[in-house]
Amino acid sequence: MRSTASQRKSDERPFPGSGLAGYAEEFYRRFEVRAPMITMALILIVAVRIHELVPLLSKIRPAFVLSVLGFGYLVSRTPVDIWRSAFREPLVKLVIVFYVWAMLGVPFALYPGLAVDSVTTPVLSQLAVLMAPLLCAPTEDNLRWLQRAYVHGMAAHMLVAFAGGVMEGGRLYTFGGGLDSNDYSAMAALTFLLGAGLLQTEKKGLWRVLAFVSAAILALGVVKNGSRGGTLALVFGAMVFLIASRGSRRFVYAILFVVGGVLVWNVSPYKFRKRMIDLVSGTEDYNYTAYSGRKQVWARANIYIQRHPAMGVGIANFPIMEGQYLEEHGKVGKWSAAHNAYYQATVELGLPGGLMFISMLLIAIYKGWRLRRAFRDSASGERLNRPEYVAAITAFAMSSMFLSHAYFYLLYGLLGLIAFAWRVAGMDRGAAPPIMSTPQLQPVPGAQPVAAPQYVAALPSGRRPAATAGGWRSRAGWPGHRGRFTS
Repeated sequence: MRSTASQRKSDERPFPGSGLAGYAEEFYRRFEVRAPMITMALILIVAVRIHELVPLLSKIRPAFVLSVLGFGYLVSRTPVDIWRSAFREPLVKLVIVFYVWAMLGVPFALYPGLAVDSVTTPVLSQLAVLMAPLLCAPTEDNLRWLQRAYVHGMAAHMLVAFAGGVMEGGRLYTFGGGLDSNDYSAMAALTFLLGAGLLQTEKKGLWRVLAFVSAAILALGVVKNGSRGGTLALVFGAMVFLIASRGSRRFVYAILFVVGGVLVWNVSPYKFRKRMIDLVSGTEDYNYTAYSGRKQVWARANIYIQRHPAMGVGIANFPIMEGQYLEEHGKVGKWSAAHNAYYQATVELGLPGGLMFISMLLIAIYKGWRLRRAFRDSASGERLNRPEYVAAITAFAMSSMFLSHAYFYLLYGLLGLIAFAWRVAGMDRGAAPPIMSTPQLQPVPGAQPVAAPQYVAALPSGRRPAATAGGWRSRAGWPGHRGRFTS
């Protein structure tokens, strides 16, 4: 009995000579090897919406099917302590509470059936794209692959859409389907900023060239759509990107943004340039004067909030409220959307829902700002500059002032990416699951600890290295393929 107890106690101690690398390797082996691939598929389908280029695919509901099967597979294959730790992420908690509140408001909705439809299937897909990154091994390589999926996936989507589509009445018609140009423009602006970040993190020339090409396509996509909200998001995000940058990189990016902006302006459609000139000069258009213009819609939104301050009018019910208001005044007109995500969330979910939506953005902005200097190079120990996360989320906050994006798929994908980057950088110390006793591995000579240092915080030595630019590198350079640690 004494021998058995002694053996059990010995199994719980670190492997002799394995050191820090042994602990790290033990932990990373516990993640599902296919998690990055499934997460990339969720990003392409749920967040980037690449399947909408072929409207016939909507018959099989690819976003819902992939969310159920893909995320369900990840949960079933991931150790309990790891997926439970994903639920401890503040952004995940807040999003869940946000939608639970929306569900509680269904009985009070003006049109309960519409509210029910809006808190079932879409919410499942949004939670899947939000939480799936947190079930991936928190390494720099995995973070880079997920970011590539956003940037190159959206660039490919944009390229195909404009090559085979026609813009008409504010919608882009491709292969028989219509997509809102404002949504397209906002998506291009956010992913452009992630692409600008890839330019400085890609180590290989081919990937760097591809990042540059994708960023150029996305910048052109913003102006091609002619959306002022998307353009303001791009400009504001670029300014935040420069502020969050440091050293010579700030000067280099400033030159790239200015030169790129001049080139894009000169090749942009006349209609877009006129809109932007009118905006800057303060020329009043239909948004100021028309009943369905943004100014009057927002004025009515204040009235709706006063009427329904607690539970709101129900998720997705802003247009229904517009119809009721028209009927009250004996008018016939358009049942408008909110054209503002903050008004949208507050009118539909009441003041608590509006506060939760704003809190999501503030937490993500805080994390993004901290992440700008949270990474270190494995060789030199120098801090790496990663301004793209705070730039992307602030760009979304800007576009939300003009677009009804309180439940926008790409928002929840971006929140998931920021939460995952936070883990990779080791910023969630104390929230990580403990390292469990598993079959011990032989030490790797000269190996260095990689990413997420909080996962090895229990070491007797007490050493806590900073996150590195290295990671769990596979032999084939593809996410999820088993490999060895490299410095």
